[in-house]
Amino acid sequence: MALLSGKRVLVTGSTRGIGRATAELFLAKGAEVIVHGRSRGDVDRTIDELGHRDRITGHAADLARRGETKRLAEEAGAIDILVNCAGIYIEKSIINSDEAFFDRTIEINLTAGFLLSRSLLPSLRQRRGVIVNVSSDAGLLGYGGSSVYAASKGAVIGLTKALAVELAPDVRALCICPGPVATDMMENAVKATSDPEAARRQWASFPLLGRVARPSEIAEAIVFAASPAASFATGSIITIDGGTTAGKRV
Repeated sequence: MALLSGKRVLVTGSTRGIGRATAELFLAKGAEVIVHGRSRGDVDRTIDELGHRDRITGHAADLARRGETKRLAEEAGAIDILVNCAGIYIEKSIINSDEAFFDRTIEINLTAGFLLSRSLLPSLRQRRGVIVNVSSDAGLLGYGGSSVYAASKGAVIGLTKALAVELAPDVRALCICPGPVATDMMENAVKATSDPEAARRQWASFPLLGRVARPSEIAEAIVFAASPAASFATGSIITIDGGTTAGKRV
C-alpha cells in the first residue's frame, strides 16, 4: 500500500479503459490521483466510482485543443508522475485519411503528451519524477489500415527515448506498448466493421497468447514503470502485447 504513498499522479484519459484501470491501481498503491477526461460529467462519475475521496481529484479537458491541454497542466499543479495515456484509435486507410483526421490524431496521441511533459517539467525535475507514455504495438509494427495511428504511436516511442536522454538523471521516461486490449475504444472499432464477431476473433488471434488483454494487465506495467521498483529503468520500451511483436508462427 505504501509503495507510492504521497506521490501525486496525473493520468490522462483516466475515465475509461487503460487509463481508468491505471488510476484505480495507483489509488490502491497509496498515490494521490488526478483523473482526467474529456467531459466534466465523465470525470465526476469516475471520481464517485473510484472512491478514495481524500486522494482523488479531477479535471476535464479536450486534448485536441492545445489551450485546454495547457490549462490541464496548470490545474494539475506540481506532480511526481505523469502518465500520458489518453488516445484515439480510428481505423482508416491512408486514402481515406484527410488532413483533419491526421491533425486530430497527432494532437491527441502525441502533441498533448509533449505539451504536458514540457509544462509539468519543473515539478517533475524537482521531485525526481517519472513520465510514462502509453504507445502501442502499432508503434513498432506496420498495421495496414491504421497508418495515421501507427505514425502517432511510433512518434511517442521516439519522444520517450529522447526525453529519457535529455532529462536524466532528474526524470525517468518510459514507454508502455500494449497489444490489443479489451477497451471501449477497441469495441467501437470492432462495431464499425462489417462483421464485428469476425473482427473480434481476428484481434484475439494477433497475440501469441490467443486473447486480448484486460486493461488491468496494462495498468500493472504502467504502475511498475512509475514506481521505485523500476528505479534503474529509463528510456525503456516495455511491450505488454501477448507476443504480437515477438514474431510470426510459420
